[in-house]
Amino acid sequence: MKITFCGAARQVTGSMYHLQFEDGYQILVDCGLDYERNTKFEKNADFRFAPRLVDAVVLTHAHIDHCGNLPTLFAAGFNGHVFCTEPTLALAEILLQDSARIQLGKKLNRSRKNRRKQVQHEKALFGFKHVKEAIDSMITLPFNKPFKLREGLEFEFISAGHILGAASVVISWNNEDTTQRIAFTGDLGRENNEIVGAPHIPEDLDYLVMEGTYGSRDHTEQRDAGDVLMDFLEDMKDSPHSRLVIPAFSVGRTQSILFTLHKLYREGRLPAVRVFADSPLGQNSGEIHQKYNNWLNKQARRYAEEHGNLFAFRQLFLVEDKEDEETMNSHNAPGVLISSAGMMDGGRIQRHIANNIQNPDATILIAGYCTPGTLGHELLERRSSVRIKGREYPVFARIAYTDVYSAHPDRNELKTYLKKVNAKSRLKKVFLTHGDPESLQNFELFISEGDLDVHIPQKNESVEI
Repeated sequence: MKITFCGAARQVTGSMYHLQFEDGYQILVDCGLDYERNTKFEKNADFRFAPRLVDAVVLTHAHIDHCGNLPTLFAAGFNGHVFCTEPTLALAEILLQDSARIQLGKKLNRSRKNRRKQVQHEKALFGFKHVKEAIDSMITLPFNKPFKLREGLEFEFISAGHILGAASVVISWNNEDTTQRIAFTGDLGRENNEIVGAPHIPEDLDYLVMEGTYGSRDHTEQRDAGDVLMDFLEDMKDSPHSRLVIPAFSVGRTQSILFTLHKLYREGRLPAVRVFADSPLGQNSGEIHQKYNNWLNKQARRYAEEHGNLFAFRQLFLVEDKEDEETMNSHNAPGVLISSAGMMDGGRIQRHIANNIQNPDATILIAGYCTPGTLGHELLERRSSVRIKGREYPVFARIAYTDVYSAHPDRNELKTYLKKVNAKSRLKKVFLTHGDPESLQNFELFISEGDLDVHIPQKNESVEI
């Protein structure tokens, strides 16, 4: 079998692995958007294989860097099935529709003066028609149930613990007189995730394609998420302009933060502040979490049964329309604002950052990794000013950071996971992906005391296994 690392090779985004078997059968594991700062967006349509010849796509989870290029694949001629878990289908539908809306919105809002120039750089990869084709093609499967693609070739999903419905993929195929097995971790979660369960350990593997997002980092925050948030809530000044602004991804992090605030409210610890959630996509995602609560961990399921809802509490105000936005903007008391996107590279959060960046009574709490080139990364660099939508803003707000909501394991947790896999397998080779070169190389050194054969593939590199 030949595997080609079409994306997330020595970078974080664009996860895509093309598998071609000796009889010509082809599988794509993930089909994500590549939005690295050095990659032209339209390059996402340049597949290194013929989409019409791909037999099946197996999707690990719904984040855009793993599923966001699926409609482009259909636009290029793919007409097979996409396999995923049930929550992944529900989340992918709203995320892909939002992605199409953003792309088409940029195209429609160009001024006549700049139209010719911007068409070259902002051409929409797909529309709603292609999103519908992708969603209609999806077949959902549970965890831990093998599915036969053809004679001698099957796969199964096991829990990855990253977000709702996230899976690792284990593929088994007959090779002459033996059966070989390869696992793709997808994005792994942590043992103590607030909402979803811990990652499961694949067994009896020959090969492992493993994420290394935090391969050179240790998570510094070991306390309970509620205690961490309370530090910032208690530091809020008694001023009508006092704000705690938290950029958060619509799927996963927004729900974790709201769950923490809900628990603080029930415990009587949440100060008397209004909590504004300005993320329609996050609200839709929250409803999907409620619908598929049987996919949550035991703690979250019990909480939902006891209180009827994971995220709703009296001090929460959902911003759903213009009138709600006016209410939020006219709020003349300390408040918390949660909005997307998490890295601040787009979305409603940019408007809120612009409104608060010059406010010395505001704290902008960045709750996770930010890719170089994003507004979030620039703020973490402690720049004296930042540019938002063409305008320069001096930074007077406090910029803070926490990794308590990180949905990825750090290097020690990754190493523990790998040791557990190796103890239950016969690993011939480990491929490290989904990380910047420094993280992957440092992690390779970090695990080098064993006898593992570790390889960090280049983008579009092909390997026979």
